[in-house]
Amino acid sequence: MTDQPAQPWSPPPGQFGQPKYGQPPYGQPQYGQPPYRQAPYGAAPVPYGQPRQPPAPTRPALLPAALPMRGQAFVGAFRPLSKRVGRWFLAWAIAIGFFAAGQIVALALLMPGVVDLFSQLDPTSAPTEEEFLDGLTQLIGSPLGMLGVNLSWAAMIPGTIVAMAAFGKGAAGFASSVVGRWRWRAVGRSAIVLLPVFAIYIGISLWLDPSVEWQWDPNWALVAIVLLTTPLQATGEEFAIRGFLTQMLGGWIRNQWLASITMGVLTGLAFGAAHLHPSLSATLQLALVGFTCSMLTFRTGGLEAASVLHTANNVFIMVPLALTGTSALSAQPVAGEDWLSFGVTALALAVAYLAVHFFLAKEQRWTTGTPAADLLEPQAPVAAPEPVGAR
Repeated sequence: MTDQPAQPWSPPPGQFGQPKYGQPPYGQPQYGQPPYRQAPYGAAPVPYGQPRQPPAPTRPALLPAALPMRGQAFVGAFRPLSKRVGRWFLAWAIAIGFFAAGQIVALALLMPGVVDLFSQLDPTSAPTEEEFLDGLTQLIGSPLGMLGVNLSWAAMIPGTIVAMAAFGKGAAGFASSVVGRWRWRAVGRSAIVLLPVFAIYIGISLWLDPSVEWQWDPNWALVAIVLLTTPLQATGEEFAIRGFLTQMLGGWIRNQWLASITMGVLTGLAFGAAHLHPSLSATLQLALVGFTCSMLTFRTGGLEAASVLHTANNVFIMVPLALTGTSALSAQPVAGEDWLSFGVTALALAVAYLAVHFFLAKEQRWTTGTPAADLLEPQAPVAAPEPVGAR
């Protein structure tokens, strides 16, 4: 074997140094290939020539609600309900559940008084209906009974809000007003004009009521419960009746004026009948109060003014009675068993409505709307344009 002199080592052609003619330099992509990209530190390497796939989109837990439509009154904030039938039934189920829970709370607080009431009845003779109703009225008008009743209705504030949340993210706010939130400014402005009106109105009504015995015998526990919980009770009734019932039933009516007035009449009559008052004039007074609350809601675009009116009416009636040692609930209608009381009530409510109408004239009463909600409303078909020159 012949020894050959060692040849110096050199890199293969085309790897280092100047590339040969017709060969691309190292690191440059050839024709038709994407450039090489180094994966960031800590990330999985990307196969050469394959683009990185974007992450799969994640669906939010609660999609934003496609509401309200443009130009709707408070009654139509959740329209069109025909596109939300499943959510409509779910909202009813939630609201009924909260209402039932509130009644359980009231029953638990009233149960000791109910047991005591039956223990005082003579077992040898059946009590008359008047005696039983008088005892029940005294029980409900007691501090513990009033607390139970007020808390049961206060439960409808969160009940209505949670029920309306079934329509999507952000929908719960429209249970309060057309702007999607509770407006404390409207509460304050309503109180400025409504509290003086109702202080005078209730004062005259109590003065005309022959059943009220004016004596200083205060029940301070009852006064405290009325002042602390009656605003919650009145607002809860507004959320349930002027809010939930009005929007869930009136939302099926397309015309907003017709829907607002119709639901005002229906809920007003239901509001008066629900109090189970033996006097027709008193029942109509309560129905008129409910109708006025509905019209205030329509005029101001929310429940704030109606809640202030309802609170003022209840507090100004119950506190004077509690200071005289009388039950907060009276078997007699305010201002007596004649139609004079109805006339006084109608006049006071008319003044209250006009005061709110002018003093809160700048409050928003119609929805501004969202484009997504407007797309849900069926539109009239648009005819295709005729071809140019067609006769």
